[in-house]
Amino acid sequence: MSNTSTSSCIVIMVILIALSFLKAWVVQLLWNWLAPIFWTAAPILTYWQAFGACILLSIVGSAFRSIKS
Repeated sequence: MSNTSTSSCIVIMVILIALSFLKAWVVQLLWNWLAPIFWTAAPILTYWQAFGACILLSIVGSAFRSIKS
């Protein structure tokens, strides 16, 4: 691998990791805003719980995609 492709791979990996953390933050904000409206006993989600929920939902979603095809 050349030096340019290695650095571009590192940049892409950093961007993907940053986007996953941003996605967890958005899930946390949406849950804490919308869940109490629909369900009065909804627990408040912490950032790491939202991050775990994103991981769990991606695993479940990929399992359904593999069953479908």
